[in-house]
Amino acid sequence: MNPLHHTTMRTIALLTTLWFLLPGCTAQIRNAKSTTVRIDGDCPMCEKTIEKAALVNGEAEADWDVDAKTARITFDSARTTLDAVLQRIAHAGYDNERYLAPDAAYAALPGCCQYDRTFKRAPVQAAAATQGAGHAGHTPTAQPPASQAPIDPLLPVFDAYFQLKDALVASDATKAKAAAQDLEAAIAAVDMGALGTEVHTVWMQVMEPLANTAKAIRSAKDLEAQRLAFRELTAPMARLAKASPASAPVYLDHCPMYEGGADWLSRDKAIRNPFYGAQMMTCGSVKETIPGQVQEK
Repeated sequence: MNPLHHTTMRTIALLTTLWFLLPGCTAQIRNAKSTTVRIDGDCPMCEKTIEKAALVNGEAEADWDVDAKTARITFDSARTTLDAVLQRIAHAGYDNERYLAPDAAYAALPGCCQYDRTFKRAPVQAAAATQGAGHAGHTPTAQPPASQAPIDPLLPVFDAYFQLKDALVASDATKAKAAAQDLEAAIAAVDMGALGTEVHTVWMQVMEPLANTAKAIRSAKDLEAQRLAFRELTAPMARLAKASPASAPVYLDHCPMYEGGADWLSRDKAIRNPFYGAQMMTCGSVKETIPGQVQEK
């Protein structure tokens, strides 16, 4: 082969490889879906931070426009979701049309990046007008009448978790899979604008591990794999239960036998072990009681 031709071919191959490795190249994202969303920010430094937050393990990327305050998000629909990408961006300090940044994350931004928080500061009176506009989930809403009890936006998450726990107690892999799917949906549907500041901060830290574990349980091939993944839900769910107390106590239970020791949460004081089911139903003890808003008599 002509040496010059050989060198030219190698150069072309190298340039092609470098092209596919460029951060802005969407060709490397499989099962690609794209959409444009509003993300607040102020400067080119914001652009770098936003795009870096989106770019994780090659599963998604963002192209943020400083002037328009919008980003073109492209993600691998088989590996992640738009919500997961926007949650990461919010956790990096940037409010967007679905998720608010924790106050601590916003405060940690450099001065030039501390943008006007238009999503967070929308007046309560405008809440009804924003319904259906894509921002209603994160606009503060008017308080319900005194005769109506406020609805806990995290209640569906806890309900789905306890349904999953009960399915494992019953050693029913099919019901456990369905409950894990419900848990995934409940996590994605949380109205973050309705969370208090402290709970919002905790939620931003635990929602991704919770979603990933719920997905692992839903995808597990058998009951044992479901139980092994279920134990990973306990720590983030316990943090959530402490930050956002339920109307009644929640019990943190401990099984000393499973995998060297494993915990789970329960609304019942009686021990019903989700890791062994009928084999060792009462194996374990109450490790901690997380007080509810209404104390036991």
